[in-house]
Amino acid sequence: MGKKIIFETIQRGIHQYHKLEEFPVTVGRAFDNDIILQDVTVSPHHLIIKQDEDGDITVQNLANENGTKINGKKIGNEPVKVTLPANLLISDMKTRLLSSDMAVEKTHVHNCSGLFCLFSSPIWAILLLLSTIGLLFLEKYLVTPVTKEPLYYISSVLPSVWMILGVTVAITGISRLSTHRWEIVPAISIASLIFLVPQLFDYIGHYLAYLFTNDSIESWLKYLAKFVVIPILLAVFIVKTIRTKWWPAIGVAVLVYSPFIAFQLLGVVEDLTSKSGFSEAPSYSQTLLPQDIRLNTTISLDQFIKESEKETEIRVREMLLEAKKKAKSET
Repeated sequence: MGKKIIFETIQRGIHQYHKLEEFPVTVGRAFDNDIILQDVTVSPHHLIIKQDEDGDITVQNLANENGTKINGKKIGNEPVKVTLPANLLISDMKTRLLSSDMAVEKTHVHNCSGLFCLFSSPIWAILLLLSTIGLLFLEKYLVTPVTKEPLYYISSVLPSVWMILGVTVAITGISRLSTHRWEIVPAISIASLIFLVPQLFDYIGHYLAYLFTNDSIESWLKYLAKFVVIPILLAVFIVKTIRTKWWPAIGVAVLVYSPFIAFQLLGVVEDLTSKSGFSEAPSYSQTLLPQDIRLNTTISLDQFIKESEKETEIRVREMLLEAKKKAKSET
């Protein structure tokens, strides 16, 4: 008794399955075939699939126009024995020969557990979106030196809100193309996190920079959020919703986030340029807080004056020595 064979076609992300019970089976674009393929690069009668009494499967080309590849190797006009599962590239169309007893992936259970399920909840997604918008308002209010009308803050935050909605649409479109489902709620959560996480990292870096008296901590945390954490969030979304493996998910996440990475790199270049070159605005510490929570104790005013006088004396001596050396060299 022969094996039960499944012929799978993959076209535009749609998988279709044909159960092969009677052999031989002809495959092609003509309507008299057992399996009809719609791709115009496929010949009217492209190939034939046979099974012998021992259950062995053979594939043979019926046309020489665009050919067939089995597991990446092009075959000729002679019958080729196939071991299941096998990948068949019929011209430009991807297909597979599978055994009916082949194991399938685990069912995607909607009633899941874990942190990601919170992001799939409409209530939590809306709360996360509102929290992100609220934090954007707070940041704009804090960085504005003079109190302004509410419409000023609304108009300042609106571009970020539109960007959140745009990212949501893009992520939803990717999930639709990949899974043929509209994953709107998780997309809202991930889009909100893309804008929320950098803000949280900025605040954490702000306090840590003050705590350790080191402004570079804030910069490193900001870069970590923008270039590492956000791609990881996108990869988690792809793994959890589209059910792909980690490495392909990371690749897609980096590809999707690449325009934002290019935009963020421009900001990094501007930061480095402002630090190394001349700036009309004098630099100042951005980590001042009303609470003195630094690990390094604050020196007294008298001690500061003494250290300043000492440092000034050293600088004056160095300048005098340089002036004397220069005068001697000129004479």
